[in-house]
Amino acid sequence: MSNLPPIGDVMVQKQEERPLEQIHEIDMDDIEISTDNVRHNTANAKKDLDELAASIKMHGLLQPVVLVGEVGKPPYKLIAGQRRFLAHERLGRKKIRAVFAANKLSKAELIVRSLVENLQRVELEYKDTAEAVTFLYNKLGSDRAVQNATGLSLKKVRDFILIEARATPAMKKLLHNGTVKPVDVKRAILAAQDDLKKAETLLNLIIKKTPTTDQKRRIVAYGQTNKAASATEIFEEGVKTQVEQILIVTLPDAVRAALGKAVKTMEMEPAELAAKILSDWLMAQGYIR
Repeated sequence: MSNLPPIGDVMVQKQEERPLEQIHEIDMDDIEISTDNVRHNTANAKKDLDELAASIKMHGLLQPVVLVGEVGKPPYKLIAGQRRFLAHERLGRKKIRAVFAANKLSKAELIVRSLVENLQRVELEYKDTAEAVTFLYNKLGSDRAVQNATGLSLKKVRDFILIEARATPAMKKLLHNGTVKPVDVKRAILAAQDDLKKAETLLNLIIKKTPTTDQKRRIVAYGQTNKAASATEIFEEGVKTQVEQILIVTLPDAVRAALGKAVKTMEMEPAELAAKILSDWLMAQGYIR
């Protein structure tokens, strides 16, 4: 078990100050999610669940879930800790650490209890998480070491490191105030090939013009193969209406297996990785200048 500090609620559980309550090991099968749990959005509850599960596997469950019922008389109702419960399901755990709320709570009191529990589990701000990841990267020496220590996906670790290391203060400000998403900051940096003034202009164009995801990918692709192009030229080429060309290639079994391993290791989409490999080879051979 790692002794590194947790760095985000997406992958660990925040310790909360409360009066000591007796903790019980409860069978997962004896628990039902209460309708009084304020986290009704199932899709949101499952967001980043793999990372939370990875954290629980490495660090253990730091904060027990909260149940309503009488110990020894299942079924019990879960009123706080839905994501922790779902993460245990994903891990195939048979039991979960839990505390019990008072049996006589009214519906209103149950909802208040659930709301307070969830409000106390606010995810770390992006800035705080990025700084923590970068600190761990500098301390541990590799992105995989950070992944192993925290449970964050390798892709997220790499994105945090890239943005924290390369983005300008103006770009980080846009990110921290929620004006732009991390993935678009990363795209602007990659498309500009580390020309940070160009990256800032590209990022502002992306914010103002709101291109589609496919257009953003083309912006990156064009920028990476046309270093002399201006930010405006890169953006305009990327958003042009294009007919996509599909190239079907028959791969030997060994190459296909190797590509599958690389996709898993690099945590990239197969088409994205294949395009990068082909682009890098053509550039190395002088076919792309």
